[in-house]
Amino acid sequence: MSNAGLWRRLESRLSQMVDGFAGVAGASVKDLSSGDGVSVRGDEQFPTASTIKIHVLTQLFSRAERGELDLSKRIRLTSEMFGAGSGVIHYMENELELSLLDIATLMIIVSDNTATNMCIDLAGIEGTNELLDTMGLKSTKLRRKMMDSDAIRRGDENVSTPNDLVAMLTLLYSGNPSKKVAEQVLHIIGKPKSATINRGVPSGLVVANKPGGMERVRCDAGIVFLEKNPYALSVMTNFGLEDGVKQEGFIVEVVKEIHQTMVAFDSTNEFGLGVPKYTSR
Repeated sequence: MSNAGLWRRLESRLSQMVDGFAGVAGASVKDLSSGDGVSVRGDEQFPTASTIKIHVLTQLFSRAERGELDLSKRIRLTSEMFGAGSGVIHYMENELELSLLDIATLMIIVSDNTATNMCIDLAGIEGTNELLDTMGLKSTKLRRKMMDSDAIRRGDENVSTPNDLVAMLTLLYSGNPSKKVAEQVLHIIGKPKSATINRGVPSGLVVANKPGGMERVRCDAGIVFLEKNPYALSVMTNFGLEDGVKQEGFIVEVVKEIHQTMVAFDSTNEFGLGVPKYTSR
């Protein structure tokens, strides 16, 4: 591995941060240019919360590419369809009509659970898991819709690992499961949003990500598009002993630590010397 010393330092720092977290945490990062990366508890399964919506979106667009769904089809949302939890649709005073693409977009940018459950119905739990198996994501499973309390009590949880989330993002970056689907997914998850990865990197950087949060669980997974060394990262927590604000603060600090290292790779030559930015005369 090139730049091994700096990668070892990052791994050590992440281990310290993960060990110091009030609960259980894991993190993974991969340089999408070199393929290098590190993880801490990278293969440990965590609840995905809303990060699973990346996978649902991928299956939805895959079905559309095969001609099984029409993303432009308009769907009338009635009060009987409204869910609970995060989102905006269930706060609407009147029934509304949206395209399937708009519904999928709401699933991502405001994590709307009404929209998500509609997308899960259309993507299909079984079909989504078949896609994940095909993509080699053996530790990621979609098992329930959003805010299904009975399923949560039964332990029918949506799960993944930090490494599997990074693998998913790497596949999308590489044009899988198809170039068109990957571009569509990255476009949607790249829309501006308030999230922990976004708070951990400087404003103005393009970030394609999906955060998630439930009781005692927080996570975020995405791609940060540095100029030379774009990278995928994921941070997942469970058994949180402190409130959600502190759990999110932990993720922000982990993101900052990762980003500091990745900027060093992005702005240096193979010997670790900072490369001046080119300016024309």
